[in-house]
Amino acid sequence: MKFWKQINRRSIYKSDWLEVTLDRLEMPDGKIIEDFELMHYPHKAVGVVAVNENNEILLVRAYRYLHESFDWEIPGGVVEIGENILHACGRELMEETGYKAEGFEHLITYYPHKAMCDQKYHIYHGRNVSKSTDQFMEEEISEIGLFSRDKVMEMIGSGEINDGMSLVGLQKYFLMSSLP
Repeated sequence: MKFWKQINRRSIYKSDWLEVTLDRLEMPDGKIIEDFELMHYPHKAVGVVAVNENNEILLVRAYRYLHESFDWEIPGGVVEIGENILHACGRELMEETGYKAEGFEHLITYYPHKAMCDQKYHIYHGRNVSKSTDQFMEEEISEIGLFSRDKVMEMIGSGEINDGMSLVGLQKYFLMSSLP
């Protein structure tokens, strides 16, 4: 089977966070696509399904400028260039919530928009989280809360939790925690 062939690539935007390119492609039937748009992210992302000893799930209510909304999410963010993924999980958890975890277990790694974006998300379960400090990222996070599994499922159903990383991470955690 023949696959798409890249003829050339040109960058139309580049920053420390994102590069947008246009690829000229030849399809298996010989057809040429002049401008196939791709987004390249130099940073991976992490998310943490943080659970305390009472099986409550720690969520943050984050402000999202693009959507002008405050929504509940799992803690997470970017992996700095050269940073260990587990270190990034602990750092993001602490920065966004003031909590620390006893340890992390991998839940899932996935591409949020595989057709045109190369960013990779790594989701981990943060075990036995506990509060370490009252300080957190107040410029982005308006509220921190601990919720039962049933309440989190209700929040998903009502749309209070609506971002992809949180939905995928929480669903994977619920699946894994229900297995014998």
